[in-house]
Amino acid sequence: MTHEPAASFILLSYCQEDTIAASVKSLLDQNCEAIEIIISDDASPDGTFEKIKQLTGTYSGPHRIVARRNETNMGVNRHIEHAIDLATADLMIWTAGDDRNAPNRAQRVIDSHRKTGAKLLYSDAETVGPNGEPGEDAYRRALFYKDFRTEDAATAFSLYLGATAAWHKDLYRKYGGFPKDSAYEDLILGFRALLEDGLHYIPEKLVIYKEDVGISAQLTKKISTLSNQDRRTRMLKGQLAVLEQRLADAKTFGLAKNSPVVRKMTQAAGKTGARLDFYDGISAVLASQDYGWGAKLQGIASEGMRRLRNR
Repeated sequence: MTHEPAASFILLSYCQEDTIAASVKSLLDQNCEAIEIIISDDASPDGTFEKIKQLTGTYSGPHRIVARRNETNMGVNRHIEHAIDLATADLMIWTAGDDRNAPNRAQRVIDSHRKTGAKLLYSDAETVGPNGEPGEDAYRRALFYKDFRTEDAATAFSLYLGATAAWHKDLYRKYGGFPKDSAYEDLILGFRALLEDGLHYIPEKLVIYKEDVGISAQLTKKISTLSNQDRRTRMLKGQLAVLEQRLADAKTFGLAKNSPVVRKMTQAAGKTGARLDFYDGISAVLASQDYGWGAKLQGIASEGMRRLRNR
């Protein structure tokens, strides 16, 4: 009889041939009860997957290993959703091909989940700069390291360090997937878990996290080549996608339209939408039927002032 593993430890990689070996090894060296380890590469054009195959091909430990590669590049959020379907366990621990994991990370997460029943668990991390120097621990400024008010989280765009996350499939089954690629999944999952009163913080450094590298850094570098206006509109689109998804999730959870949390998100989405439409011209803002006059005027005024300051 085959038993479901206590957790699926999932590593997602893309173009990380310089760091993937250490990351994979940190999974294979997990000192815990038998788990499932899924290493999934998003069609990297470099040697990332070859290194994955070399490391996993000789593994003979207690954990079940799945090493696979997408035929075509899916992008981050679609890759996450595909990995969810591959995972045997409901509890999924996530990592990336440029981070390393403490050997007890899986067991600490499993034990904490069994004790608390939390839907999303996150921890501290040891941060490292791009050149190996100690990092700045900037992640500690994120909301969930100091505050758990739903109304504060509703419009926050930094909740916890996603590289330390583990979460239960219920957050996916109940609420569905994520916007295609314009929104970071941690901003959506953190809000869902807060709605469900299902957050748990583990105050231990269970991940060695490289700052300013990896897939998000690759995206940031790509964005840096865009014009100021294109960078701004891209950021606003991402924020709007997060707010719209949170509004949909609040509805699924059962929050009323007139609840303070929903009203705050609706107002924020309206202002963000008006800010975005501003770049198509003021007439586009005025013609929009997606938000009220208050949001339109605030969006025009605030984005207009910002543009003047940045000239």
